[in-house]
Amino acid sequence: MYDDYSLFGPPPTLLAGDGRVSHLVFLDGRLVDAWTESHHDTRWAGLARELDAERRPQVVHSPPPPPRHAQVLAWLDGIVGGREALVALAPDPRVPLLRDVLDPVADEPWLVVDELAGDVCDALLTPDLEAPLRRCLLLLRDRAPWLAERTAPDRIAAGVVWLVGKANAAIGPAGPVTQGTVATHLGVSSLTPHGNAVAGHLRRVGWTAPRPWPRDHPDLYATGRPELLSAGVVADLVLMRDEALAEQVRLDEVS
Repeated sequence: MYDDYSLFGPPPTLLAGDGRVSHLVFLDGRLVDAWTESHHDTRWAGLARELDAERRPQVVHSPPPPPRHAQVLAWLDGIVGGREALVALAPDPRVPLLRDVLDPVADEPWLVVDELAGDVCDALLTPDLEAPLRRCLLLLRDRAPWLAERTAPDRIAAGVVWLVGKANAAIGPAGPVTQGTVATHLGVSSLTPHGNAVAGHLRRVGWTAPRPWPRDHPDLYATGRPELLSAGVVADLVLMRDEALAEQVRLDEVS
């Protein structure tokens, strides 16, 4: 408390002022004087302008969104699995019954899954989802034949119904049927974990389809597999594709 604090710097009034340039004078290592002055008309004026530019908020202008038809085609790429799939989008509606193509003994768990999924379709969903559900089940059996030995049939059915229902916007908070209703019907606690598991086996890697317009069309879960779509959804997508391609041709002719 008895130290002479004046030894550690000049009185605070020495640096009073609104200048940006501060001068410090040392004598034998001891600070003996200090003052400030404006940076204008000094050799540091350019440096001050550079510092001001660094501190100035940078405004980054987002590129304009692509035209509507380009957004439609990009969205369809994610839904059906690529531009080449748009040429022949509609899947074959003729799907054989699983009991006619599977071995009743060796494939009994898969036949049980088929019965459970068919029961959900009859009770809660629309008839046009019957074929996509069966195609999904056949595709899952080919991709993961061991799944029926490790997972209960009701959980596989829950995953299949979830994936096909989400792919066709038939299940969801705003859809005709909620996930809770389907889960209660199947006797499982939730659809999402089983649906994500099935999607992990079937969904093509890298296909994403964020909706370009929040409320212009339903939120279809992108699988990259048109065979999981119903005939009604396919008809809507074909119409969107044809309109987008026609708009693209018109703009190309104008330019």
